[in-house]
Amino acid sequence: MKWTGNKYKREIVTEEGYCLKVKLTEESKYWWGVYKNKEVIYEAKKDRDLKGNLSAAQKAAQQRMIRHMNKEA
Repeated sequence: MKWTGNKYKREIVTEEGYCLKVKLTEESKYWWGVYKNKEVIYEAKKDRDLKGNLSAAQKAAQQRMIRHMNKEA
């Protein structure tokens, strides 16, 4: 997977129509979200869902996408 962006905000769109987003919050934690065809699949809303570094947030978004793909199959 090839993420585009910088250390403050990254995004990827997959061939299956998923869009994964990660961005740095004011609290120096990373928020992340997963969308499919502009529909919200999951967004980190609680403090425990926020990640301490960029790679952990990207991994959480990828795992949520995989979980959703398996649920649809």
